Amino acid sequence: MSETQGHPAVIGEPSARFERDGPGCWAIVEVAVPGTAEEVWDSVATGPGYRRWFVEAELEPRVGGALVTHHGDFGDSEGTITAWDPPHRYAYVEPDWMGEGAPVPDWTTEITLEPVPDDGPPATLVRLTSGVATEADTWGEDIGGTLPGWRSALRLLAEYHAHFAGRETAQALVMREVPAGHRLTVLLGLEGAVVGQQATARAETDGRHLAVTGTVIEASSGPGGTGPTQQDSVVLRVTDGTGGTTPGVYEFGTIQYGETRMSVVRGYLHVPAGADPGAAEAARTVERDWAGVLDVLLA
Repeated sequence: MSETQGHPAVIGEPSARFERDGPGCWAIVEVAVPGTAEEVWDSVATGPGYRRWFVEAELEPRVGGALVTHHGDFGDSEGTITAWDPPHRYAYVEPDWMGEGAPVPDWTTEITLEPVPDDGPPATLVRLTSGVATEADTWGEDIGGTLPGWRSALRLLAEYHAHFAGRETAQALVMREVPAGHRLTVLLGLEGAVVGQQATARAETDGRHLAVTGTVIEASSGPGGTGPTQQDSVVLRVTDGTGGTTPGVYEFGTIQYGETRMSVVRGYLHVPAGADPGAAEAARTVERDWAGVLDVLLA
């Protein structure tokens, strides 16, 4: 069985599909990213690089090395690198993705890079394959459920290389458990946001007006959200820093995991290397401001 959403014919627009392969099943996402394989490798195969498009991470660049990714209130994920061929391919395995000692097959992820054959500026095709080699009938829904998240992540990878390459990056992350029916996109005025158009997230906290205005690069807003996690979110790209907003990519949304519903504000803040204030300082400011917003909304 295969669920396909096109091919990455346009730079920056990922494709995503779910495939069964005998007893295994795989989420496969591809995106064409501006830049050489060496430049893109620095983003997909280093800890600081992960920060540009996915989550905070530490990575040991060798076969047998550890890869640890940090997912905020959802905890950490630990893996071991099983293949390492820079700047072309690496793979890692996560054996305890359902908790230590749980009887599950290893979850394997592979990332490959290859040049896009074109006469234009250099571009690299990134292919991410993630899933299990056995027990597809049991775990297929879990594997398929990762497609929206991986697709969003690889879109952010392309965004970084298209609009922010060479910049220093820090992440801001605020998460709050919220009641059923809570929709952050509605509360911030983002309902109905359209990809490619401008939108503004607006809120008040401590007598201050906060506003983040940018180009919508992703919108999954709706009463029930999209995908197995019922994700209801809007992602904005801010490139000029007007209004005091640090350039970067900002996500505002709500995700349902089982009985737990979480509102999330995440910022991928990209500032010129050596800029003052630095990216880390800017990230802490964003966290403080938007934590105040969520606390007011939930009071």
